[in-house]
Amino acid sequence: MSGLYDRISPPQQHKTRSGLPVILALLALAVVVLALCIVPAVGVLSHQNHYRAFVSELSLHTTKAYYQDNLKADVAGTSLRLTGENAYVIYNALSSLGAGQIPNQPPEEAPDVVLHYGNLATMELWDIPLKNSEGRSRGLYITFHSHALDFSYICNRTDLDFLRSALSPESNPLWTSPS
Repeated sequence: MSGLYDRISPPQQHKTRSGLPVILALLALAVVVLALCIVPAVGVLSHQNHYRAFVSELSLHTTKAYYQDNLKADVAGTSLRLTGENAYVIYNALSSLGAGQIPNQPPEEAPDVVLHYGNLATMELWDIPLKNSEGRSRGLYITFHSHALDFSYICNRTDLDFLRSALSPESNPLWTSPS
């Protein structure tokens, strides 16, 4: 038992362990968790703000097209002059269905419908299959280009069939160049 008391040191002489590595590890973990929570939320909010700007811009161009009677739709190889009522059917549908999903790359094939709002803006619509959707197998991929805004999204609450009557030759005259 000799030397047993030699191993005991008075409390003032104890070396305290530094908790700095543990604190830094916990801080790094907290930053990673916080980033994983905030980054997706910021992306969704940004998409929502761009969608609001898109609806505002689409409203402006729909109103101009209504009064100037210059909304041209290229549908299945046919050019149509969309009536003002049908222009508003499309606007109302897209503005009421919400922002949908954030898109990846646009489809590689040509769009099913191209809308020309005079020479100021274009909107392209693709009827696309949906993945992991709540019961819907098809949706709309939408791109909109104007001088003020470029915006794309996937409308997962409807498909092109919903807009077919507003985009049909039975509901709209053929496009003829102004005389």
